[in-house]
Amino acid sequence: MKKKSLTALAALGILVLLLVVLFLVAGRTSLVLRPLEIVQETAPTPEPTAHVHLYDAQTHLCTGCGEPCPHENGFDDSDRCRDCLWLCPHETHSAKTAACPVCGKQFNHHFGMDGVCDVCGAEAALYTVELPDRYFSPATHSGRCLRDSLTLPDGLTLELAVYLPWDYNEQTRYNVAIMLHGDGGSCDDWTDAPEHTHRGDIQFYTVYDNIVEEHLCDPFIVVGIDNRFLKSSFYGEGLIEDTLLPYIARTFSTWMEGESHDEIAAAREHIAIGGLSRGSIYTYGVGMTRCLDVAANFCCFSNGYVGDVPRQMLADGQDKLPIRSYIATVGLMDEYIYVRAHRYDYEVLCTAIDTITDGENARMFEIEAGHNFITWTTSFYNALLLMF
Repeated sequence: MKKKSLTALAALGILVLLLVVLFLVAGRTSLVLRPLEIVQETAPTPEPTAHVHLYDAQTHLCTGCGEPCPHENGFDDSDRCRDCLWLCPHETHSAKTAACPVCGKQFNHHFGMDGVCDVCGAEAALYTVELPDRYFSPATHSGRCLRDSLTLPDGLTLELAVYLPWDYNEQTRYNVAIMLHGDGGSCDDWTDAPEHTHRGDIQFYTVYDNIVEEHLCDPFIVVGIDNRFLKSSFYGEGLIEDTLLPYIARTFSTWMEGESHDEIAAAREHIAIGGLSRGSIYTYGVGMTRCLDVAANFCCFSNGYVGDVPRQMLADGQDKLPIRSYIATVGLMDEYIYVRAHRYDYEVLCTAIDTITDGENARMFEIEAGHNFITWTTSFYNALLLMF
């Protein structure tokens, strides 16, 4: 009996010891219950679904995916993006290249008679002393100089020289400058005939190529003609209006919609007549007095007195037709009679003809050169920028 009691006590002691051990272990170990973590699997970002972008005309963003319009399909004739209808504001174009930093499109400047581009505010670099050196060197792209001739009613032949820019195409409308040479010259004086100057030989087409490359004015072509028929009143009255301009209209892509007088007259703001020396006298005597109904731009370089022009314009009613631009230039180292005559003719026209106003649609340049091609290349460079 005593033996059983001892056994029971021993078992109880062992149980108590185990409880003590468990208590001590539990005191040194804390049991922390954490909430169950919900593991969410992240789905892979789906690849953008190919779709036709629909751009908002105000934000220029696609209404489906939010991507901005890259303007990669170009611009229409109104300079609007064909995709989002974004209209380039012309406000930040480069003064030299006219390239917009947003869309990359290159626009032409429109300098106006004040020499300031009316779309981006850039000032034309009007070189009234001498042309910069680069105009004596070929541009990256070279235009084409063509020869042609017209048979006149009496069987005589009118020789022509034509300059077309390197990117000439039938989808673009081109302004037209009809240019007259001086005594002893020829029609190609205004295109590719090498002319000697104290700075080396220069050809007009090199100047044109650089103008085209730098986007300094709207697209243009130049047509040089043989002056000799303008000495005759018979030809002088109809050579340009009735023979030359219809030929240009049917042969090249211009603003003239057709060969009729009305179709040519409708494009008069895109047509210019000009010349040097004797050609300048013809520009006054034939162009401004007889062709104002088909031409609205005139450039006159280094001529003698033509004081009868205002009276003729007033008598024929030509003074009522608006003139878009009239540019007169003379070399200060020319003979004094030319300098004096040029100033006189310009001042008389600006005073007598209501449609000609100095500083608005008329400008005169006096160039530090003589009766030579430095004056005339510089003059025509300035005139192209202001007329077109």
